[in-house]
Amino acid sequence: MTFSAEQALSFAPDAATARNGEDLATIRKWRNLTGNPKFVWGECKGSGDSYYKTQIDLSGPAFKCNCPSRKFPCKHAVGLFLMYINSSGSFRVSDDYPDWVKEWLEKRGVISNEEDQKEKDEARREADRKNKELRLKNRDARVTLMASGVADLELWLQDLVRQGLASTESQSYSYWQNIAARMVDSKLGGIGRRIRKFPLLHNSSTEWPGRMLAEMAQLYLIVKGFDNLEDLPPILQTELLTVAGVNVKKEELQSLRGVTDDWLVMGVIEGVDENLNFRHTWMYGSNSEELAYVLEYSFGDAGYPVTWRVGQAFNGAIVYYPSAYPMRAIVKNQTGQVALFEEPRGYHTLDRFFEVYSKALAKNPWIYDFPCYLEEVVPVMENGKLFIIDQEKKFLEALPKENIAWKLVALSGGNPISIFGEWSGEYLIPLSVIVDGNVVGL
Repeated sequence: MTFSAEQALSFAPDAATARNGEDLATIRKWRNLTGNPKFVWGECKGSGDSYYKTQIDLSGPAFKCNCPSRKFPCKHAVGLFLMYINSSGSFRVSDDYPDWVKEWLEKRGVISNEEDQKEKDEARREADRKNKELRLKNRDARVTLMASGVADLELWLQDLVRQGLASTESQSYSYWQNIAARMVDSKLGGIGRRIRKFPLLHNSSTEWPGRMLAEMAQLYLIVKGFDNLEDLPPILQTELLTVAGVNVKKEELQSLRGVTDDWLVMGVIEGVDENLNFRHTWMYGSNSEELAYVLEYSFGDAGYPVTWRVGQAFNGAIVYYPSAYPMRAIVKNQTGQVALFEEPRGYHTLDRFFEVYSKALAKNPWIYDFPCYLEEVVPVMENGKLFIIDQEKKFLEALPKENIAWKLVALSGGNPISIFGEWSGEYLIPLSVIVDGNVVGL
């Protein structure tokens, strides 16, 4: 894919990094500039005699630099990107990667050392066998601890119902923190995080009792699932344990083949959860017509290893996490950008969407966020609320981010448009619209 200087600068985390990157986009600042259609690398002059080793995977793009900057991408990566775009003739063309480039690309699964691959595969299989035995042993001990925590949770939920939800309005923060901490101690981190958010429901609206009761019902569904854990199909057992707090490691998924397709970034949600940054990216497969979301976390200003932009399309493989209704996934590798992409196929009516959503819940009752792509719908503001109306004049409520509601209405102009968003079970969070065949982020 051909990049412009404007696109390169758009990846900079702030204006200062963009300006500094422009200052570094000069041949006198670099040595050993090398590249090919997939990767570029070079060494940028630092202080004294030092040089910073900088590299870019153009299929992402993804960036790497050994400088001490906490910004991502750093000014050296932006400068290298601009050098490649504006002065490609300064780069020597080669597929012979230096060790520091090869190490990064192998770690990301982009290339492999064929000579050592057979030996590595055998060692990995043996390690996987031993790890599986250890995981099964540890799982039995952990599930026993989790079950005791779930029993504690059931008593707490029953007490809440007996006392009445009105009694929770006078409870202090420590009341919720104590039960959440008990869940974490029982290895039920997923449940603990949900309980910590209960006090926020009081401030959400006058409808908070209904929402709190719905949250309690979801937790009680987990309780009943644990009561019948051994009778559930294996995939639902895995699903339930994941919801409760048992995470599947990414390393376990990397060994799987995955789904190779052209993937289009449909929506991105970023936020902070308990002082931890998260990014929730929805992707649509052109051939499979499947949707997947990639959930990533980062600490402080560390940033994310790959930049995802709404409307970006790439060819690559993703691997789904084990699930009765697979949606969460990791991007195993990328092989290049895709310039043209056919418009995704969505739902023409709300009835059709809710039919698919109901079938998904039947397979996995612990689904909390669900992709919703509606075609030919009209956004309407009524009494300060945003509603999405389909061709049959049926509607659902949307809960957009700040200033997005009127932007949607303006883009529509009263005419039908296509909207992609995330359905929470109560309302739609709009993330993008399709305008003239292009996906535009909100």
